Amino acid sequence: MTKYRAADMAKWTAKAKRNVALVVKQSIQDVSEIAQTPKAKGGRLPVDKGFLRNSYSSGLNGSTSLTGPAAYVATVAGMEMGDTFSAGWTVAYARRVHSGFVGTDSRGRTFNQQGAFFMEEALMQWQAINDRNAAKIAGD
Repeated sequence: MTKYRAADMAKWTAKAKRNVALVVKQSIQDVSEIAQTPKAKGGRLPVDKGFLRNSYSSGLNGSTSLTGPAAYVATVAGMEMGDTFSAGWTVAYARRVHSGFVGTDSRGRTFNQQGAFFMEEALMQWQAINDRNAAKIAGD
C-alpha cells in the first residue's frame, strides 16, 4: 500500500493548482489570438484600417485595463486563481461587424452586412484548446 505524507499532498496540490492556472491562462490567450486573427491571415476578423482590431479591450474582475490588438497577453499575465477574465471590442460598430446587421441604423445608414462571428468561432474551439493545453501540461 502506498503511503502519503501531508508534505507530499501539499506539493501535489500546489502543482495541480499551478497546472490549472497555466492551462486556463494559455487557453484564454489562444482563444483571444484566434478571435483577433485577421481574415488576411486565415482568421475571421475583418480588418480595413485596424480600428476594430485595435479596440480589443481586456480586463480582470469587471474592470477593463488594457486596449490593443494583444492586450490580452498582459491581462492574462496578471491573472490569479479565482479572477474573471473579460474582453471585447469597443468601437461602436463592433457588434454590427461581429453579428451582422440588415436594416437602417439610428443615423439613417442602411446596411446589409453579414456577420463575421469572430468571437463565436474562437469560443467554439475552447474545449479543444483547453484539452490540448491540459495534455501539454500533463506531458511536462
